[in-house]
Amino acid sequence: MPVHPLAVVDPAAEIHPDAVVGPFCMIRGAVRLAAGVELVSHVVVSGRTSIGPGTRVHPGAIVGGEPQDLKYAGEDTATVIGARCRIHEFATIHRGTLTGGGITRLGDDVLVMAYAHIAHDCEVGDGVVIANSAQLGGHCRIGRRAVIGGMVGMHHFVTVGELAMVGAMSGVRVDVPPYVLADGIPCEPRQINVIGLRRAGMTESDINDLREAFRDLYHDRGATTLRDAIADVRERYTDKRDSPVWRLCDWLEEHLTTAIKGRLAEAHRAAVVGGRAHEGPTRPILCRHCGREFPAPLAASPLLVACTHCGTQQMVSP
Repeated sequence: MPVHPLAVVDPAAEIHPDAVVGPFCMIRGAVRLAAGVELVSHVVVSGRTSIGPGTRVHPGAIVGGEPQDLKYAGEDTATVIGARCRIHEFATIHRGTLTGGGITRLGDDVLVMAYAHIAHDCEVGDGVVIANSAQLGGHCRIGRRAVIGGMVGMHHFVTVGELAMVGAMSGVRVDVPPYVLADGIPCEPRQINVIGLRRAGMTESDINDLREAFRDLYHDRGATTLRDAIADVRERYTDKRDSPVWRLCDWLEEHLTTAIKGRLAEAHRAAVVGGRAHEGPTRPILCRHCGREFPAPLAASPLLVACTHCGTQQMVSP
């Protein structure tokens, strides 16, 4: 029987005939389960959550729960889980918030191990592995086939590049570039993620190029600035503009140009007024703390607004 008689299923839910809902599961709200989905037992799925075909959710997991965000006031936000994912025991995945785009999204073939937490508005790419008890803060972006080690603590708005690996028990406060193995407290790039790149089918030639580029960018550059080191690496690999080395350089240059507090996603953070993302007109304001311009909402009365660069709050006049 696809839906066990001891399961509780909201009439608003859409359950594919080939989906399986085990005993003591609870489905609340406009949940959609695709073909081949299996909720083993004692699983809670709530809110506007869709789970893609072939995904298996193990006992005690909570998918689509309310975000742990004080600004959240019950708005209709969503959780989207891709195909063939595995969500293990007591993992928690919370739905999005209005200020973060409204959707928490997992790609296809994602493995979420026991006790892991994926907070509101995170975007997790295809083939990502999130190991036991890893904790992702809100608005994190995890690139394709990245690996997040066990018991990692990840600051909100952190970006992890594709095919990167974050070692166990790391404290991640700033972004992690693609293709690297990073660990520590604070987490820092240590070397190229050779095993992960081989498993992904990258050629030994590209891996060796990345190794050499990594040494020049991180270990052997001396007093050379990172921006100048990137230019030197590009010049050496000028005939390989489609290579992983150039993609790594592109990522690092964007990070140097755009990132705030070491996090790319902070630069795209929406202005929040009254607990909601501001979508109206803005005007440039000079921050009294860091001296940089940031967009502040136009309003008829004074507003307390946080600088998008340094985070300092200040009163802005009409």
